[in-house]
Amino acid sequence: MKRIQQTIDVLATFCAGEPPEPHRFRVRDRYGNVHVYRVGCILDVKKDRSLGYDIWTYRCQGMIGNTERIYVLRFNVQKALWQLVKI
Repeated sequence: MKRIQQTIDVLATFCAGEPPEPHRFRVRDRYGNVHVYRVGCILDVKKDRSLGYDIWTYRCQGMIGNTERIYVLRFNVQKALWQLVKI
């Protein structure tokens, strides 16, 4: 897996008392092109606390390009910030 640490836009559903569930995310490549990918399935969800922030970490699987890949998304609750961490 390659570390990316890139801020992304995510379409997710939120329910009280549960972690948000990501469905699709939008990412820019190094040339400025925008790509939209669908989250195929969520393999694992963990809640961590780092530097005083609650962070949900999702290990997901889905099609990126023409390849089935496993990747990691991270959601910072206090900042409402999504990141693509590893791919």
